[in-house]
Amino acid sequence: MLLGKLAGVRVRVNILFLLLCLIYTYVGLGMEILVIFTFVLLHELAHTIMAAVLRVKVAEIELLPFGGQAKIEDFTGLDPDKEIYIALAGPIMSLSLAAVFYFLPVLDSAKTPLLIQINLFLGIFNLLPALPLDGGRILRAYLSRLLGYKKATARSALLGKLAAVLIAGYGVFLFYEQQSGANFLLIAMLLFWAAHREGYLLNYAFMRYLVHKKSELSHKGFLASRQIVSGEDALIKSILDTTRPNFYTIVLILDEEHRPLGLRSEAELIDCLFEKGPRTRLKDC
Repeated sequence: MLLGKLAGVRVRVNILFLLLCLIYTYVGLGMEILVIFTFVLLHELAHTIMAAVLRVKVAEIELLPFGGQAKIEDFTGLDPDKEIYIALAGPIMSLSLAAVFYFLPVLDSAKTPLLIQINLFLGIFNLLPALPLDGGRILRAYLSRLLGYKKATARSALLGKLAAVLIAGYGVFLFYEQQSGANFLLIAMLLFWAAHREGYLLNYAFMRYLVHKKSELSHKGFLASRQIVSGEDALIKSILDTTRPNFYTIVLILDEEHRPLGLRSEAELIDCLFEKGPRTRLKDC
């Protein structure tokens, strides 16, 4: 459900999170869910601010019980370092708030433990190395250097699904022992769904990047291009760092004697980088 815009970024609430809010309000815990909602939003705003600092555009924020997702409009798969910095911003915000409430109580002492617990949960839980959690994004950025972006996404998302299964198992255990644990079951469902969606979002982001250029080519009948001359030992990431949305890059590859070996398009370079990682060179494709 769309709540509105904050600093030009759409803010949505997942329907299951909204249902959880209604249930908490119905049983008299409206203040608690309002506090959770506020800190989840602050967690996601930290991601958005870091993205703005790195000149990465955030399309929207979707709020979930375990934190949420800041959906990046600009594709960051070509620069793992940016994904790490953006992912770390949320947990750092939550853990910093927990520290502030612990060392500098600013409200009634009866409410302070709740504020600390909520922010500790948001900070620590989101550092788990499983997509779509922030720790999973950090893991993916690290693995992408070794395995390539696609394989790193698949493995990190699998960990997200396994984490969801474990959380669901714990929720079932609590329900059997104490007739509680509904919160864990809800979080597990959302986590599993979000992890499953990561593969689709990866392909969508990549295809959107290419379709934009292809649609311009089809509409105009031509597209301004920029040709780069490169040796076969050049890093693909270094070449792609110089690409721009308004130009289509073509790379002419030369051998040591400056004889042409062939041409590679921007789309071919991106696909090769995804498959083999940011240390891939032209000769590896």
